[in-house]
Amino acid sequence: MRQVDNGWIGSDAGAIARAVTGREVSAREVVEAHLAHIEAKNREINAIVTVAVESALEAADALDARLARGEVAGPLAGVPFTVKDLIATAGVRTTAGSRALVENVPRADAPAVAAMKAAGAILVGKTNTPEFGASGLTHNDLFGFTVNPLGTGVVPRSPGGSSGGEAAALASGMSAVGLGTDFGGSVRWPAHCTGLRSIRPTPGRVSPDGQYPGVPAGDHVLTNPATVHGALQTIGPMARSLDDVALVLRVVSEPQFGWIEPASVDVDRLDITWAPGEGTVPVGAEIAGAVAEAAGELGARAHSGSALSSAHDLFGRLRETETHTDIAACGAPGDFGANIRDVLTTAGRGGRHEVEGLWAARAALVHRLLGEMGDVLVLPVASIPAPPLGLDHFDVDGRSLTWPEALACCRAISVAGFPSVVVPIATAGDGMPIGVQIVARPWQEHVALAVAARL
Repeated sequence: MRQVDNGWIGSDAGAIARAVTGREVSAREVVEAHLAHIEAKNREINAIVTVAVESALEAADALDARLARGEVAGPLAGVPFTVKDLIATAGVRTTAGSRALVENVPRADAPAVAAMKAAGAILVGKTNTPEFGASGLTHNDLFGFTVNPLGTGVVPRSPGGSSGGEAAALASGMSAVGLGTDFGGSVRWPAHCTGLRSIRPTPGRVSPDGQYPGVPAGDHVLTNPATVHGALQTIGPMARSLDDVALVLRVVSEPQFGWIEPASVDVDRLDITWAPGEGTVPVGAEIAGAVAEAAGELGARAHSGSALSSAHDLFGRLRETETHTDIAACGAPGDFGANIRDVLTTAGRGGRHEVEGLWAARAALVHRLLGEMGDVLVLPVASIPAPPLGLDHFDVDGRSLTWPEALACCRAISVAGFPSVVVPIATAGDGMPIGVQIVARPWQEHVALAVAARL
């Protein structure tokens, strides 16, 4: 990424960290430039809902003082980062896009946020999300709509969701890297909509704690592993460059898993398969064509088998069994928007036998998909490119799709729990970017990153 007006807006995180560590620029100068850019750009796209001006400048000054004393800085020294407003940030408001949490200021960082700060990164703001992340389109009653910075013309576009505010902040240069969350596609779909790179890690590689809704435990918010949300949702890095995604993933990964450099992977020796979709929902011709071309560049063979075609439905059926008591505990019914009130009204379908049967079906699906996909599976992110703002049904091949249906390819991978990298590969006829999913086997994030780098 090139540097803009000497303010480092648009620069890669690695370049910023090297310059700050080498005393070529102060952390304060980098942070001040990003805060000024936020002030200039955010009114137009509404990506950042809380700007952490004072704490960011204090952190920058403290880092500069440590460097002046000759202390060693971390790999993200002085890098401005943003965090989706579902993730706890100590001393900085975290609302989850809900009036129920409008005055919520956590006392402890989520472990992933703490890891970013320990590596020298500086939090500059929290980014917009649909209420409790429960939509693929980014708007809520508290903060309104976020606009895709790549589509602010006559027909404004959505940045997707639920990490849409994070995607818009990064795509417009308000921060260098960021943390989103991904349940049914929430770091992958926004990256596809805004031309970014992102990764949904294997659940557990990054600590899931610190996400709302969760289990209050003193100063902390813990994840309940007995819920579908707790089992499948991950915190995932987003950035403008693939190197930065890998750098952030290395920083926030739990130490017991170690780290394998993607450059060590021999992509030519991998068994790569590809599919034009998950098999039950149509995918737009431009997107399917772009994915086919990318697969051809990788020498991929056609995916065969039936596991993918049952995964989207299984995700939805598991989701319907959620009781959402964790959301209900956050406030009174009147504190929630219409979407969440509807979620709470229809929550908890299915008894224990049905729930256990669905998890058994999920185990069988994972086993089948591992046998069918080879080392890597290439498939679309979504059925459509970034949609017009406010639209929630989308015509594809004569079929009207809801946003969950449009994200069927993402949801299929979510329920399996496999890691997935998204990189942009083409531009649609309407000017919006087209991304592709590079899916690897569990705990093989370095393999997915290596294949993504080849593309």
